[in-house]
Amino acid sequence: MKYGARSSYQRRERDRTNAVLHALLQLGPGPHKSRDIVDAVTTMDGAEVRRRLLQLFDAKVCQRPRYGYWEVCPVTAVPSEFPGLVHPTATPLLDTTLLLNSLHRRTRQAVLLHTHSPLTGERLCIGAAGFRSVNLHRELAFTPGAVDRLRRAPLDSDAPGLAMLASLVGHDIPLRQDLRLIRTAQVAVSEAPLPGWLLVSVPLQRLPGAPAIPGAEPRVVAAVSVMVPDRAETGPLVAYGSLLRNAVTEAIETSVVIARPRFAAPQAA
Repeated sequence: MKYGARSSYQRRERDRTNAVLHALLQLGPGPHKSRDIVDAVTTMDGAEVRRRLLQLFDAKVCQRPRYGYWEVCPVTAVPSEFPGLVHPTATPLLDTTLLLNSLHRRTRQAVLLHTHSPLTGERLCIGAAGFRSVNLHRELAFTPGAVDRLRRAPLDSDAPGLAMLASLVGHDIPLRQDLRLIRTAQVAVSEAPLPGWLLVSVPLQRLPGAPAIPGAEPRVVAAVSVMVPDRAETGPLVAYGSLLRNAVTEAIETSVVIARPRFAAPQAA
């Protein structure tokens, strides 16, 4: 099923499960009583909250350290089929996982999610999909350092970092020509760390399902990329960029948004 083809019922079900997850996250790290979680989700009764906690438990997103207590699993990064590709993160990426998997199904190419570290000025891969290809595995295995560079590199190294960098620089600061073009197009293209491959990247101003602060100016927090063979012509590359932009916009618009310290799930449509 395509990402945008979900029925309103499916979206509502996902958003209500996400509401329980976000309520659990807002209670902070460590185990929390079921009663406290129910109190934090004001639009569902206790039975529904517990049912959705069991769904999160089955998905290995949260765990039950003891009876009547729940806590978020320490690492909820998007899993990768290639060891060492994904940088550990505690950011919940449930909706982002759906987005990456959807993009892989639609493009039949490997897809990556990078965020950036303000402290080190690096881009970090925190999610990936579509790395099961035998040929891609072989090329990564026989190219020393390729996996490390896909996982972590300076922001100005390639398309994912440049897509973020172009939007992170303040509008009152002059941009060099390549960054100005990327900011206008909202798409970056570059060689990948793996020879013979290209990266096509678009910036994200918010991860699907992540909190949104009312009135705050949106800041780029990540970039989604598709990795394609270098033989691709300019036309397909432009099409990849358009597909990524549209999918990202759709994913954010249909995901749950947190706007208050104590989250209340949206009413069913």
